Amino acid sequence: MAAAPVIPAAGVSAWDDVADVVVVGSGIAGCATAVSCADLGASVVLLEKSLDGGGTSAKAAGGMMVPNNRYMQRAGQDDGREDFIRFLARVGRPLLYRPDAERFGLPEWEHRLIAVYYDNAAIAHAHLEDIGALRTAHQPEWASYNELPEDRARFGRVIFNVDDDGALTNGRGAIDRLLAFARDAGVRILAEHRVEAVHRTDAGEIVGVRAGHAARPVDVRARRAVVFATGGFAHGEPHAREYLGGLYVGGCAARTSEGDLIPIAKALGAPLIHMHSAWGAPVVYEQALSEDPGLIANFTLAGDGVISVNRHGRRACNEKATYNDRTQSHFVWDPARVEYPSFLQFAILDERTRVRFASAGGMLDHQAGNFIPPLGGSSPHLLEAPTLAGLTEAIAGRLERLAPASGGVALSGDFLATLTATVERFNAFARTGVDEDFHRGETAIELFMHGERAEDNDLPNPTMFPLCAEGPYYATILAPGAIDTKGGPRVNERMQILGGDDQPIAGLYGVGNCVASASGQAYWSGGSTWGPYVTFGYVAARSIVAEPIR
Repeated sequence: MAAAPVIPAAGVSAWDDVADVVVVGSGIAGCATAVSCADLGASVVLLEKSLDGGGTSAKAAGGMMVPNNRYMQRAGQDDGREDFIRFLARVGRPLLYRPDAERFGLPEWEHRLIAVYYDNAAIAHAHLEDIGALRTAHQPEWASYNELPEDRARFGRVIFNVDDDGALTNGRGAIDRLLAFARDAGVRILAEHRVEAVHRTDAGEIVGVRAGHAARPVDVRARRAVVFATGGFAHGEPHAREYLGGLYVGGCAARTSEGDLIPIAKALGAPLIHMHSAWGAPVVYEQALSEDPGLIANFTLAGDGVISVNRHGRRACNEKATYNDRTQSHFVWDPARVEYPSFLQFAILDERTRVRFASAGGMLDHQAGNFIPPLGGSSPHLLEAPTLAGLTEAIAGRLERLAPASGGVALSGDFLATLTATVERFNAFARTGVDEDFHRGETAIELFMHGERAEDNDLPNPTMFPLCAEGPYYATILAPGAIDTKGGPRVNERMQILGGDDQPIAGLYGVGNCVASASGQAYWSGGSTWGPYVTFGYVAARSIVAEPIR
């Protein structure tokens, strides 16, 4: 039987372990916090409920958005504080944004966190690199995800993790480096410990946690603070059903992202904020339904001769838009038909695209979530037919099989006719180079994420090429997925979790996807989670070491 979310500390007769700081979760937020605390001389116990650790961060590409970073400073590139906050306000809260208003219209807590992020990001990342916990390289060509006049430093904020040889590495490599550094710094890492509750004194201070391990309770004392860095609730039923309302069909978050902090926060009276939102990325629908733990979202739709259509056969989006923005196209509501016509989308491609943009099986293809299998390979999720009519039948048959999960989504009666017209219209756009419907290929980030121009594509727009007049043709079903959620209790500028009275809950901190994000509806750029979470872990550590012994 699981423990109550809050346990009286007076009832603990003997602690199984004791440290200055107890960190819960070993993703980038937890690792950054643990390493930063240890660097300041605090003793740390890190509890991780999986065996390997790393959470969703271990599946990530590992980019970090760092405003005014040392690379930008060395190049003399200006990334001013007010300009940065203004840009994040404009893209994150467009309906609230007012250029001349106090805080640019942002809620006070969001403005405060963004300011803390800017003020500490460059310092935090440089320090962790200087002590050897991180090693990075600049990606100056990586642009912000939305081109806006408010963004005066569109390029240069993104840095990536590299290994000791300077080669690009991914999230797993970066997390392994951080965990190794943490161990060398004296951090005790306890794997397969699922934290179920916090210990609270009569005075309301949080002084430890209870974890389940090998079917027995383990009580760990925190002399200064407990830090939750447990990720979101993308895979946590019933939390996802209650707060997301079916808008996301799972996603590529680690299966351990189950909302562990939610019942504890509720029991402590901490309001939950922003619970309807997620960091979005389309996923292969059937792979999500199978709860494949290795699922990687479709971060970029590979190919120049590929379109994404809805159940009526119409293009549903700019196929080269960044993943979070492309996810929003799944949520368009049709009040006349009382449906989400694009909730499921069908990526349509031809043989040329199948061959030229097949996955090469390398890290970059894997991290991008390229669903086109390698040449000579196959995928149960990639449908094939010699004609568009045959492909329509194949999609319809697959949807019939999936009806119990999808709520009965089916192709419209005129799907084939509309799809044929849609292909013809797209092909005309490809020849002129101008996508009159969705402006595909018109931004720097779209061109960058598309990659190299195909050798046989000499048309004006490298992201578009006409689909062949003859088959075979292929299709994959895409659905809205969550990289992870971005809601939870609010934190203050020290990363202390706030209670219902907006005052800090003594001894309790939160970093990462388990607490409310200041990003609003936006995904600012590559590294929009890693960049802030490294920063906030650094900030939290400096606050924690100033805490009294409890």
